[in-house]
Amino acid sequence: MLETSDLTRLTVFYTQDLAGDLSRLPRLYSLIETLRLRYGAALLLDLGGQCAPDVWHCAVTEGRSAIVALDGMGYHAANVAHTLSEASRQKLLGSVTMGLVDERRAWRYHVPPVMDEGIVISLDPVPALRLNVVLTPADATRLEHNTLHVQRVPAWTVGVAQLDLRDLPTLVHTAEHPLTDAHEPHPTIAAVVELVLEEADWLRQRGG
Repeated sequence: MLETSDLTRLTVFYTQDLAGDLSRLPRLYSLIETLRLRYGAALLLDLGGQCAPDVWHCAVTEGRSAIVALDGMGYHAANVAHTLSEASRQKLLGSVTMGLVDERRAWRYHVPPVMDEGIVISLDPVPALRLNVVLTPADATRLEHNTLHVQRVPAWTVGVAQLDLRDLPTLVHTAEHPLTDAHEPHPTIAAVVELVLEEADWLRQRGG
């Protein structure tokens, strides 16, 4: 593991309101991969709205389908406060690696090979030794002391916030990158989505 002090710069990619449309995830992943080429390694977060109750696989899995798909895409943490019930959350434990953040649970930065207990991802502002990233969408991206609020982005848009973590955290860059038809579906994530939908259909056939 790298020492905490070695993490001097942090790039955050974030999405929201994907509403259970798993068919677009392979193209979204291609966009994220393109952004990684531009920005480098990044913390990948979702601000919520991963599923929608009128989408069949969301209803059958109680929101777990979208979370499993995002986990397969390498998301590090997500706001699941309005997606997962406590029972549905418990069913995911041990099967996903991403942080499931809600009103009672935060996630501390752990992106191998770096673990930094001083960086906390939470639903609402909480004390943090180095940086607190809030997963509730804000009207504007801003850094208040060591708390980062990120601006609400449209669905199928990747928001970007870059910070310099030397001394006091400093916000150095923000951007929004929408998904376009130029982004081809990534075959690995297409396979992930197919598997998630097959499992959801199996649940539907056996009655939940």
